Amino acid sequence: MEHQGARYYYSRLTDREKSAYDALCKGLDCFASSVSLGRISPTRMQSIVESVVYDNPGYFYFDQRRIAAMQTLSGITVKPEYCNTPGEVRLLWKQIQAQLDAFMHTRIRPGMPPLARQIEVHRWMQQHIRIADGADTREQHSVVGALVQGSCVCEGFAHAYKLLCDRLHLASILVTGTARRPDGVVEPHAWNITRLEGSTAHIDVTWDTALGSGAYDYFNLTDAEIRADHCFDGGLYPACTEKRFDYFTSNRLVAKDPAQLRQLIAAQAHKACFSVKLAFPWDAALLDTCGFPVGRIRYNQAQNVLFFQTDTP
Repeated sequence: MEHQGARYYYSRLTDREKSAYDALCKGLDCFASSVSLGRISPTRMQSIVESVVYDNPGYFYFDQRRIAAMQTLSGITVKPEYCNTPGEVRLLWKQIQAQLDAFMHTRIRPGMPPLARQIEVHRWMQQHIRIADGADTREQHSVVGALVQGSCVCEGFAHAYKLLCDRLHLASILVTGTARRPDGVVEPHAWNITRLEGSTAHIDVTWDTALGSGAYDYFNLTDAEIRADHCFDGGLYPACTEKRFDYFTSNRLVAKDPAQLRQLIAAQAHKACFSVKLAFPWDAALLDTCGFPVGRIRYNQAQNVLFFQTDTP
């Protein structure tokens, strides 16, 4: 790989499994037709393959769903399937690097604190990547869809977010689980956990993008907060319990009561859009008493977040 970032899934493997992980990465780097993983359990092979894919967004050309395996006297040998030729991968990686370079040049300044860099990743992705609709293609699940085609599903968002964080030396991992949409439908989903200055938190750029530019409903949430509409195996991931870098806490946009909500609205009313997180139950009657300017109001019941956008062009 030309760039290697955080390898959280690697860190969870045994020493023997780490050797298999390294062997598979080395094989994928040179498009090997077969790779010996050594003496590992057949039941652990899939975990090793997933660990490689989740840790390394640059292996977008490896089709983990079509990998074949053989048990031999010396252990397990796998035969990877590749979705692109080496020449195609070099061209796509060059395009991906161009996007990363453009992001770094236009959004990142020397000395920016970690939270500011993370916010720029979030904003840039909201503005440059759209949620794919229509036919589901392989590229939409990878950084190719996100950073080359500009259209992807949640897995593509999560891989692209990790790749951008890797470039910024921000520790980030991909999380898989399910999520319940506002209409009640539960579906497979992917998002991220990021570590800033020793504090870990969930971030779902896909859902914030779906809510619209300027949304931070799912930016640096605790385990308890994101479980309002996301489900995941907590034993697989680092605990997220602190609110140090929560968007609303960091920007003092948490209203503890209706009086404080009125104060925050008055202070933010000049902006084209703004959000406020409520620390009390929402009541629609507050719309008439809290001084909202003319515009569109969105309420996220699961996260107890109000979003306002003015009608002014």
